[in-house]
Amino acid sequence: MLIGVTGGIGAGKSTVLSLFEELGEPTIDSDALVHQLYAEDAGLRDALVQRWGQHVLDRNGLVDRRQVAAKVFGCPRELAWLNARVHPLVRLRLQAQAKAWAGRCFCAVPLLFEVGWDRDMAATLSVWCDRQTQLERLRRRGWSDAEIRSRNEAQMDMDVKMRQADFALINNGTLASLKEQCRRLLLRLNNEE
Repeated sequence: MLIGVTGGIGAGKSTVLSLFEELGEPTIDSDALVHQLYAEDAGLRDALVQRWGQHVLDRNGLVDRRQVAAKVFGCPRELAWLNARVHPLVRLRLQAQAKAWAGRCFCAVPLLFEVGWDRDMAATLSVWCDRQTQLERLRRRGWSDAEIRSRNEAQMDMDVKMRQADFALINNGTLASLKEQCRRLLLRLNNEE
């Protein structure tokens, strides 16, 4: 039983996954799967270099995610090209990992609704925060306002994701508050099974 976890950039999807892990739930992070692909898949790495040149690699010959992001965010054609190569590989890995779990598994997919993977999920969960909180979090990551804007434009609006999801977690408060929301959601899911 896959539970798709989505939300806006900086909303707290990774934090929610770690809280579910603390509560004893298995999790999969599709962003981590992308990072694995960048590190392990020579064919993907070669395709990126052929498309954008050697400067998308770091000094160790690994894919530099910031360089890739600079190429694709703000350029829909390049983003579509990248997604067409990466998404099928991620989906295969996600499905393989999910099969290893006998029961429920929470799976973070930032573009869950955008790519239609919500159809693969037993339920969907959106993590939401207000815009000011999102901006503060992303600026602490060192992102410029232009970078934040271009990445937000490449995704469905956080409010829309929350309305489309089966469940929502509001992440404007404390970590304890967010953990309590996760705990209550698990109780509800357990009662519905």
